[in-house]
Amino acid sequence: MLHPQLDAEKQYLAAFRKSMKKFTTTDDITFSVVNYSKPFTFGRLNNDIIILLSSLGISNEKILVKQQEYFDWIQRASEDYLIAIDLLSCLGHFQQAEAVLLKGLDDQNVQNHIKRFQASEIASLRNQENGKFKSRMMIHKSRRLFGVCDPFQVLKEGQVYIRILVGRKGEATPIHGDVIVVRNPCLHPGEVSTFHLQLFC
Repeated sequence: MLHPQLDAEKQYLAAFRKSMKKFTTTDDITFSVVNYSKPFTFGRLNNDIIILLSSLGISNEKILVKQQEYFDWIQRASEDYLIAIDLLSCLGHFQQAEAVLLKGLDDQNVQNHIKRFQASEIASLRNQENGKFKSRMMIHKSRRLFGVCDPFQVLKEGQVYIRILVGRKGEATPIHGDVIVVRNPCLHPGEVSTFHLQLFC
């Protein structure tokens, strides 16, 4: 969306860069939304990102610790209602997350939903085509972000500004600390911006 100061003549609602056009279809120029920002959408480490992090010096032991934390988190979702809400929310099943709040974990239908999503999340770690295991673990101190431009050049080169929701009441806070920013898909170590790798330390 255009900042009002960038559209003095009030002709446009939004501006798009050439890099944002991912493919060409037909003469139909209908605008289509592929994805959009959602609250509490965690980032994932997949095989590609793990390989790149390893090439940047992150040890296998630290990555395995993250993986075990992820497995433990999934397992505890049927016992802890906050974890159940987090799991269901980050998988996009908000109606079931609401049911946890309204009915509690003792409700049999709620338990069935949670167990189904637990099994689905674990099953997604196996490639259906060749049966090999793949990594796609969620990282809870992460968010899937959509970048926006800085037309007024407030930030200096090498700076990023990240503001995320941190609580369930909708409060947002800027991040002051070390972060890792990874493009997706990522193909080489240059697509992992290393604002210090202390997330894994």
